[in-house]
Amino acid sequence: MIKSEVQKNRTLKSIADLKKTIESIEISKDYDNDVKQAYIGSHQSLLAELEREIQEYQDLKAGKFDLPQNITFIELLKNLTKIRIAKGISQQDLANMIGVSRQKINLYEEHDYQNVKIEKINAILKALNINLDMKVAA
Repeated sequence: MIKSEVQKNRTLKSIADLKKTIESIEISKDYDNDVKQAYIGSHQSLLAELEREIQEYQDLKAGKFDLPQNITFIELLKNLTKIRIAKGISQQDLANMIGVSRQKINLYEEHDYQNVKIEKINAILKALNINLDMKVAA
């Protein structure tokens, strides 16, 4: 998942590079047809995945994300990055809001906010304007 403009730009560069590679394989005379098709197929699979990630990021940036009503706390943590992006808040903005570095937010997001202290999660939820209504069952 793309989590920042920097990652988006890197992904766009990778897409451009993959397209050039596919073109060069298509015109290459160094491979027999079966090998050529295998190389092209594997590169096209990767290209499709990167393009899907770009589309997902653009949709999030456009605010296209609905958090399901009944999710577990772990599912909420896994969706915090999507919520942040959909709300138009950068990693740096969130870092400033809760008093940590952008690198710390990046680290939290790389691990889907696992092992982050509950006090910090609460600050993040507040910064993202998320109200948490928990049900406890035994």
